[in-house]
Amino acid sequence: MIKHRPLGVVASLLSIFNRQKHSLGSSDIQDLPEVIGCKFLYFGFGSNMLAHRIHIQNPTAMRLGPARLPGYRLDFASFSSRWEGAVATIVPTQRDEVWGSLWEIDLSKLPDMDNQLGFVRGLYKPQTVYVKLRDESKDTPARAYLQVQQPESNLYELSWDLIPETRQPSKTYLQCLVRGAIESCIPEEYVQRLRSIRHNGRIAAEKEKELELQDFQL
Repeated sequence: MIKHRPLGVVASLLSIFNRQKHSLGSSDIQDLPEVIGCKFLYFGFGSNMLAHRIHIQNPTAMRLGPARLPGYRLDFASFSSRWEGAVATIVPTQRDEVWGSLWEIDLSKLPDMDNQLGFVRGLYKPQTVYVKLRDESKDTPARAYLQVQQPESNLYELSWDLIPETRQPSKTYLQCLVRGAIESCIPEEYVQRLRSIRHNGRIAAEKEKELELQDFQL
């Protein structure tokens, strides 16, 4: 007897298949503005500002420099068990900006990047954004990943005491961001803004050891 899968399961499997198909190189990948020949440009605003972190899965990634994304804010949502807290996303926001690191990565590594950042699992979605390298005025297209379920409120408009734990990164994750920002030569004012973000005090022991963050002070 043939067993039929429930429609919900089939739909979920088809959704995953379609994301994987796109991630692994549909014909329109080459038409993306951030793709240059056999390379693509990636804007890392979270843990991938840190070279040690991005090189785990993309060892040939080359940092082009610190970059600014106007019209967005950095925010946190979606609890990560690996990081023991909320992880970063960017949200369209007038009169705000996000700093990060602009990377040049082999196009063959695009599926690895999609997988690391949860695109295949439906957690993040890729989007072309236009950043400005530090001290440059021209817009540079880059691939960024935004959480599918974006936070509804602005983290920076919440009272410190009213920030829910679901919006708080772990101490380890925030250490990674601050260290990555310093390493990327991001302006000190933005580094201090990162330091001021409330964290939940948790230590992600495996990540702390892997990224050698034990002695880094916030």
